[in-house]
Amino acid sequence: MALFDHSAETYDEWCATPLGSFVDAIEKQMMMGVSKPKSGEKALDMGCGTGIYSLLLASQGVNVTGVDISTAMLKKAREKAEESRQVINFLEGDIHHLPFADHTFDLVLSNLVLEFVDSPKDVLAEAMRVVKPGGRLTVGMIGKQSEWASLYEKQGKDKTNSVFSGAHFFTVQEIKELYTEEPSVIQFGLYIAPDEFVTKEQAYDLERQRSYHGQEEGAGFIVANWIKKA
Repeated sequence: MALFDHSAETYDEWCATPLGSFVDAIEKQMMMGVSKPKSGEKALDMGCGTGIYSLLLASQGVNVTGVDISTAMLKKAREKAEESRQVINFLEGDIHHLPFADHTFDLVLSNLVLEFVDSPKDVLAEAMRVVKPGGRLTVGMIGKQSEWASLYEKQGKDKTNSVFSGAHFFTVQEIKELYTEEPSVIQFGLYIAPDEFVTKEQAYDLERQRSYHGQEEGAGFIVANWIKKA
């Protein structure tokens, strides 16, 4: 059984809560702002889960393929795509060994995935292999120096069946060392701590105030972008 199989049925529920929908909106804004998907491009959603980003990309006219190792998560992704009448190619597979030729995609996008894989460096190298020259690899990660990482680390220690029990969160220095080239962009966000949330309006006000300085410390979400050399 894959790590997230037992979470498939409830995975999207958190995004429907006030705090979850706020976090989801911040992450999507950052991921889309950095990756800059264009209609007609070929994109890979690597570790697609229930298809949250696959559906978002497809809604913008992108030709999307989603890959995940979890059968249960892919089942939910296919159901959601069918309900929204989006044509997305979902495949079950190990992202350490992608079933694609070199230089296949204009964009590879991966959100909250590297924290849970055996070898992040190998996964990143494999992702860059399938990116076209001049294409982009955009990765979203939980910031190590944040209250969010502390919360998830505690969950992992307190509950042995938690998906966070073996998770690894990244510092900026670790992100820079994931690939032979440093990212072209590193962006920080989600500066509101889990226990600070009261309303969306209050949360957005705090986010605007704190994101002004754009520093790693306190950032719950980090987006890194690599551009493959032509």
